[in-house]
Amino acid sequence: MKKIILIFSLLTSFAFASVLEESYKIYNYDADVAFLGALSALNSSPKFEISEIQSNNGNILFLYGSRYYLLTVTKRYQKQTEIKILPQNSDFSQGSVVAQNVFLLIDQKLKNQPLGLVK
Repeated sequence: MKKIILIFSLLTSFAFASVLEESYKIYNYDADVAFLGALSALNSSPKFEISEIQSNNGNILFLYGSRYYLLTVTKRYQKQTEIKILPQNSDFSQGSVVAQNVFLLIDQKLKNQPLGLVK
């Protein structure tokens, strides 16, 4: 029984780690530019509804479907910024798909490309 519990916990932690790995991305832009690009990207799609913006902290709370997600922009170096997108209720069942769609929108906004979503 202990081996089954150990295997289950290892598989669960591995799946959790891979979802977290897909939930952040590093951009070679200033934090202000990345924040405005993320805000513009979320605002450009009708699938995302922005609920709250905290520009001093670099946080954007948005609604996708019936779940809330928190987008956090963090300055790492002079011209390098990390953007994290995590579900607000710690339910990671759809978090990485939403994060990948938002990252695609942010990439396209920052590069001024036409918008589209990953299926």
